[in-house]
Amino acid sequence: MRKRINSFWTAGIMMLLALALLAPNPAAAKDPAVKGIEKERIAKELGLAGDKAQAFLAVGDKYHHTREEIIDRIRKHEEGLEQAMAAPQPDDAKIKGLVAAITDDHNRLWDTLRVQRQEEMALLTPAQQGKYLLALKKWHREMCLKYEKQGK
Repeated sequence: MRKRINSFWTAGIMMLLALALLAPNPAAAKDPAVKGIEKERIAKELGLAGDKAQAFLAVGDKYHHTREEIIDRIRKHEEGLEQAMAAPQPDDAKIKGLVAAITDDHNRLWDTLRVQRQEEMALLTPAQQGKYLLALKKWHREMCLKYEKQGK
């Protein structure tokens, strides 16, 4: 059971990292100290310009609002789950419902990430796709190391 819970939270952390990786970050635009993936820089590195660059950058914006809503629901359900689990006699039915809701929203979140990636890749040549995936891999590693250093 403990291993399942750890796997659940690890998957959640990885999902949030993936979300941060693919979603535009309005705070990063306002505060240079907030570091996210720099899609504009990557678009330039991939040789995208004009309409192609705009289309590439617009893909993330397309899914951003939906993901914000999903993440808000996940947080709400997680708070409810924490409260339910803290009860002297946890209600199995309530816990089961909250776990199902969180899991469903995780799946919805993954779906938006998957579809976004497909749309981004459709705009790129095979060489650009390879460069993009390697840039994402590098950024993901940096975020994992940063997260480990924070002790979380």
